[in-house]
Amino acid sequence: MSCTGAIAAAVTGLVLVSSEPVTIGTDAPFPEYTYLDAAGTITGFERDLMDEVCTRATLDCDWELANFDQLIPGVVSGRFDVVLGGMAVTDDRRKLVDFTQSYHGTDPEEWYIGQPGAPMPAAALVAVQSGTVHEAHVRRMGYRFTAFPTEPQVLEALSAGTVDLALGPFQSRQDIRAFVAARGMQYLYSEMIPDDGVAMAVCKGNTDLLDTLNGALDAIRRDGTLASLEARWFE
Repeated sequence: MSCTGAIAAAVTGLVLVSSEPVTIGTDAPFPEYTYLDAAGTITGFERDLMDEVCTRATLDCDWELANFDQLIPGVVSGRFDVVLGGMAVTDDRRKLVDFTQSYHGTDPEEWYIGQPGAPMPAAALVAVQSGTVHEAHVRRMGYRFTAFPTEPQVLEALSAGTVDLALGPFQSRQDIRAFVAARGMQYLYSEMIPDDGVAMAVCKGNTDLLDTLNGALDAIRRDGTLASLEARWFE
């Protein structure tokens, strides 16, 4: 699969037509964006949104799971045509890939979790998931940190006491709240990690595919489908 391979598209009313197969890469530990349901099926807001994009653009879409730190490298190398899954748009990532229009906003305040009395981030050993904005943040701040390939490994390290704090997309998630409560932990410290919203990423220069995705997203936004999906998953 070539990273720069074009997805030829033609516009017919609100429908974008393409015959090229599209491989979608995602990590799936991020309710309500993408996660695995009890049957092991990728589900969530972005699953529904991408399925709608694929339908409207008549794209032949296949899904593939990967660790988050493999997503952007995967689209750069040509393993994936599109990657998503709570993918925040940042200037650093724009240097590597092209993003669609943003389709969901984020709260820039991110939280560290840990046992009561744990040291502040500047004095702590922090666990983060590799490839995330959280890893980029602690590196930029000069904090001591350990990066793990998956979020469950981050939480396991915190539970085992091998790190002092964990930083991640934790504040609004019921699964993390349950984890924190069950272990006597707390949401201890917060810091601002701003971004430009959540979007899909494609290989730099793949303008045909990018235009196809943006055209479908425009239609989904215009007819109220995006608002309905957001209401279903986030309200």
